[in-house]
Amino acid sequence: MTPFPRLVALACFSAILSHPIALADNASAPHWSQDPDRIWSVDSSDAGSDTDFFSFSRIIRSSGGPGPVIILNCQVNSRGKQTLGLGFQIDPDNDYMDDPDRSPRILTASGVLTIDGKKKSERFRYHPDSTRIVPFDRSVPRRVFNAVVNDADITLKFRSTVHDLNVPPVDNAFKSFAKVCPVTNGGEFDMTLFDRIDHSDTRSFANE
Repeated sequence: MTPFPRLVALACFSAILSHPIALADNASAPHWSQDPDRIWSVDSSDAGSDTDFFSFSRIIRSSGGPGPVIILNCQVNSRGKQTLGLGFQIDPDNDYMDDPDRSPRILTASGVLTIDGKKKSERFRYHPDSTRIVPFDRSVPRRVFNAVVNDADITLKFRSTVHDLNVPPVDNAFKSFAKVCPVTNGGEFDMTLFDRIDHSDTRSFANE
């Protein structure tokens, strides 16, 4: 069986990669938009036919203004694993999700993330077709989340281009995200959610 942490990481990356994002509304003030919550059915490549675990995902994204989209993803699974994920969509007008490839090409790329004047080189999983990148370092999502809370500036240098991220302030969508996510609310989450799952209304994620 594939190690459990790798299943979680792949499910988290898949959630950020596959979740559709509306085109940026450049006419509105920067704000956070919440996408519909999802339940993922995760199965490994072992001989068993049963689902290994279910994973709840809530995603919010930055909207309004030019520049890359910030994607924050909170995932909790039925085994109690909690993760805060982060992604950037470099081109906010990219329409890859209108006709996605079932076998996406994932690369590794480098970038520089500067938060409140503190610069740090990062490695990213990079999906060139959607222009989405996800950091390998699991501390990066927390750093970006805290930057939003503290109203700090964020700059991303990727593929020789420096992007000044138009980070929305804390608003109702962000507060709701922070309140639901156990990584940011002190560890609280209603695990009975997984007992009430309608299995016909879940999205399957198989690690082959």
